[in-house]
Amino acid sequence: MNVSTNSISIVAVASVVLCSSTLCADERPTAERTRQAVDRGLVFLQVDADKWRSERQCATCHHGTLTVLALAEAKQRGLSVDANKFADFVTWTKERLSKIDQPRDSRPGWSMVNTPAIYFGLLTQFVPAQDVVSPEELQTIRGHLLRHQEDNGAWAWSSAPPVNRPPPFFESDEVATLLALLTFPAEGELTHDDLRAGRQKAIDWLSKADETDTTQTAVLRMLWKKRKDPALDLQPQIERFLNRQRSDGGFAQVADRTSDAYATGQSLYVLNLLGVPNDRPEVQRAVEYLVVTQREDGSWPMTRRGHDGVTPSAYVVPITYFGSAWGTLGLMRSALK
Repeated sequence: MNVSTNSISIVAVASVVLCSSTLCADERPTAERTRQAVDRGLVFLQVDADKWRSERQCATCHHGTLTVLALAEAKQRGLSVDANKFADFVTWTKERLSKIDQPRDSRPGWSMVNTPAIYFGLLTQFVPAQDVVSPEELQTIRGHLLRHQEDNGAWAWSSAPPVNRPPPFFESDEVATLLALLTFPAEGELTHDDLRAGRQKAIDWLSKADETDTTQTAVLRMLWKKRKDPALDLQPQIERFLNRQRSDGGFAQVADRTSDAYATGQSLYVLNLLGVPNDRPEVQRAVEYLVVTQREDGSWPMTRRGHDGVTPSAYVVPITYFGSAWGTLGLMRSALK
C-alpha cells in the first residue's frame, strides 16, 4: 500500500468492545487493522503538515520534521512511499537548516538551538538506512549543536517564558540535552576532539541535573545510557519503566495525566530501539491501545498541558500532530515486521 496522500484511502476505525480495562480476546486488533492504523497515521502526518504549510507558508519547529522521520521509517520498513512527495517534504523542512552553519547569534532570544537540526540529527541515528541527511549535512548539524551548547554543558530550547514552551515537546533543557546528545556518534566513533569535549560537558551537566519524573525523560535517559555504554544491562530499568503502563495499555506523559499517543508511541519506539521484543505482553497492550484510540482521520486525541503555574492554551493543532507522529512511529516499530 502506498502511503502518499493520493493513494491511501482513509479507513474507518471499527468500534471495539472493552472488557473491563482490557480488550476482549476476539476484539483485539488484527495485523491487518494495525497496518491500516499505520497507513492512516502516515496519511494524517502528510495532510496535516501540508495544511500547516499552506496556511502558514513556513516550516516550523513542529510541523514537518516528524513527518519526514515517519516517512523515512516507513521506507526502511518496506512500506511504499511516494518518492516525489517525500522529497518535497524534505526540501520544505530543510528550509529551517538554511543558516545553521553561521556563528551563534548574540542577540537575546535569537541564540537558541535549532529544533529541526536536533531531529534531523536523530533521524540519522534512528534510521540507519536513511538518505535524507548527508554526511556533510550531519557534520553541519553537529557543528551547530556545539556552537549552541550552553556554558554549563546543556542545550536549551528557548529563552522564551514557559507559556511559550509547552511540554511535552519543549519539556525541559533536560530533554533538549538528551536529544542533542543522541545525535552524537557513539563513543567508539568519536573522531573529533570538539565533539568529544561537547559530549563530555553534556554528560557532566546531566549527571548533576535533577531528573524530572516524566515518561519522556525516563525513556530518553535509558536510550542515552545504552548509547553511552552498549554493554550496559538495562533490563532492571526497563522493568521499572514498564510499571508506568496504565490499565488501558497506554502510557501517560506524567503521573497525574491519562494515557495518550505521545507518551505511548514514544515509549514503544524507544523500547524497540532498546531491544525489547515486540511480543512482550506490555508492548502488545500498548499497540492495542494505539489502534483502538486512533481517530478515523489517522490522528489521535490529544490535550495540551502546561508547565507548573501555566494554564495551557486550547489550541491543540501542534500537540495533535506530535502525538500522532509518535503514535505512528511507535506502531511502525512495534507492530510491523
